[in-house]
Amino acid sequence: MELDRRNFLKGAAVTAVGAMGAATLAACSPTSKEDKDAAAASAGSPEGESYNTAATSQRKWSFEIPPEPIADADIKETIEAELVVVGCGTAGLMTANSAAEAGVDTIIVSASTKPTCRGGSNNAVYCKAFEEQGYPRVPVEQYQKEIFCQTHKVDQRKWYQHYNHSEEAMNWTIDLMEKAGYGITIEIGTPDDEDSLYLQRTAAVGWDLNGQTPPEEGLEIVTGKMQPLLVWELARHLEEDLKGKIYYKNIAEQLIRENDNTGRVTAVICKREDGTYAKYVGKKAIVLATGDFSGDRDMMHRYCPETAEFVSDDVYDKDPDWDQGFKYGGIYKGQGQKMGLWVGAAWQKSFPNCTMGSYWGPGPRNLYTNHLGLLVDRDGQRFMNENCVGPMASENILLLPEKKAYAIWDAGYAKHEAVSGDWTNDSMMTGEEAVAAAVASWDKAASGSNKNYVKGDTIEEVVEKLGLPKEAVDTVKRYNELAAQGSDDDFHKDAKHLHPIEEGPFYGEMTDVFGFLTVLGGLNTNVNMQVCDAEDKAIPGLYNVGTMVGDMFAGTYTFMIEGANYGMTCVTFGYLTGKYIAENE
Repeated sequence: MELDRRNFLKGAAVTAVGAMGAATLAACSPTSKEDKDAAAASAGSPEGESYNTAATSQRKWSFEIPPEPIADADIKETIEAELVVVGCGTAGLMTANSAAEAGVDTIIVSASTKPTCRGGSNNAVYCKAFEEQGYPRVPVEQYQKEIFCQTHKVDQRKWYQHYNHSEEAMNWTIDLMEKAGYGITIEIGTPDDEDSLYLQRTAAVGWDLNGQTPPEEGLEIVTGKMQPLLVWELARHLEEDLKGKIYYKNIAEQLIRENDNTGRVTAVICKREDGTYAKYVGKKAIVLATGDFSGDRDMMHRYCPETAEFVSDDVYDKDPDWDQGFKYGGIYKGQGQKMGLWVGAAWQKSFPNCTMGSYWGPGPRNLYTNHLGLLVDRDGQRFMNENCVGPMASENILLLPEKKAYAIWDAGYAKHEAVSGDWTNDSMMTGEEAVAAAVASWDKAASGSNKNYVKGDTIEEVVEKLGLPKEAVDTVKRYNELAAQGSDDDFHKDAKHLHPIEEGPFYGEMTDVFGFLTVLGGLNTNVNMQVCDAEDKAIPGLYNVGTMVGDMFAGTYTFMIEGANYGMTCVTFGYLTGKYIAENE
C-alpha cells in the first residue's frame, strides 16, 4: 500500500516497518477476515493498527517520500555545464576527470569543503606497477571465487566490466600520480597456499609521498590510508589542467526530472553555505557520487538491518561530517540514494545491502586472516574451523551468544603462524623477528593498552581473567590432544594450522565490537552506471558511481579481492563512466 504525502504526514508518529519486519505490535488484533482486510487496507492510516501484515509491511518509508519541490523563487543562481557530478570523492573525481579529458565541460558540486576519501586500497587485475614490481596478473578465478562468496546475488556484467578494463583505468591513474611526483605502492595479499579457499592475491595499488609534503595536515602515513594523495591530485588536475570547477559547501537536496518526473534528469539543486539555493544544470548528464547511507537510521533498518544496531545514536541523530576521513561506524545519510528514489529510481535487487567490515576476531592474525589458533564462545566451547578470513569468520561470531568470541594462544604461536600488525600492511613481521615482536606486542596489550587482552602463567589463569567458565580449560586440553595427533576430528581444520597451546606464558583476548567502514550499494544501476527504474529502464540523464552503485556486493565483503570497492566502483567505473557520457550523451 502506498502513502501519498498527506497520508504520510498524518501518520508520521508511527514508524513504518520494512519488508523484513514481522513484529507483533500488540495483543489485540482483528479476528474476522473482514476486520483483517480492513486493517490491511488502512495501511495509509496507521492509527489504531494493532499488528503488522504483509500489506502494511509494504508501506513506503519516510525517506521514500519526496519533499516539497524547492520553489524557483528560492533559487538564487543557475549554473550550467555539460556534466554535473555530485560528490568529490574518488568516484566523482575519476568520473569528472575522465569526462573532462574527453572534452566535456564538467563541474563538481560537493557538500564537503575539500576532496574526501577513506582508506587507500585500489584493486586492479593488472597494471604497469604490477609488471614493474614483478606481481602477476590476477587470474579470473579469483573474481569468480568472490562472486561465489557473494552467493551470485551480484550483477556479473559489472564485475567482468571491471576485470576487462581495470588495467586501462589503473594505468591512467598511475600515470597521473607519477607525473605529480608520487610513488606507487603495491599492497601485498595475505600469504596462503595456492589452492587455499581463502587465498588473497596481491591486487591493490596504493600511493606513496615519495618525499613530498602531504596535501593536508594529519595524514596518517600508512599504505592502506593514503587515498588523500589521489583525491587531492585528481581535484588539482581537474581544476588546473582541465579547467573544470569544483563548488564546495553545496549540499545536494533535489534532482530535477522533467515532464512530471517522467522525462530527463537535467539538474540538481544544492543548498549553499549562506543558506541560498543554486541550481546546477547538466546538459549532458548528472552523476551521483555521494557515498553511503550508513548514517540514516531508517535506511539502515530497511536495507541493512544486520548492521543497523552497530551505528550509534550519535551518528544517526547528528548531521554528517561531510569532510569525514577514515572512521568506523556510520558516515553519510544516503542523500544521493534518496534523491534517486524521489525521481523514480528503484533500489538494487540484492537484499540486504552488504557491509564492509568485520569483528576482525580476537587474537593475533596475519593481515586479513582470522586467528588460526583456538577460538571459543562465552561458554568456553569451540564453535568453528578457525582457518578463515576475518570478515567471513565474523559471520560466525555474529551468531554467538552476546556476539562475543575469545582467542586463547601461547607464546609460541608466532613460530607456527605468520603475524602482522594491522591491515595497513606496514607492519608485516616474519621469522625470528616476528616471534620477538609479536610477544612484545602481546605483552604491551595485556599490560593495559587493551582491556580485552589478558596474560597468564597458566591456561587456568588466562581462562579466569577472560571470565570464561572452567570448562574452557577442558576445551584447550581437547584442542591440544587433536594437535598432538595431527588431526582435527572435531572441526577438520588443516593440520598445518593445528598446534598445541603449551608454551607459556599464555594469552587471551575477547572481541565484541563490530567495526564497519561503510555500507555498499543502493540504486538499481546498469553496466553503464545509468540509474534505472523498477523495470530496469535507464532514467535519462542520471548516472551514479562509487559506493552507491547497486548489486555489486552481497553477503560478506570478504577483502579477498583487496581494494575491490575503490578499484571497481570508483576507479574503473568512474573512468569508464566519464568516457561513456562523453561518447553517448
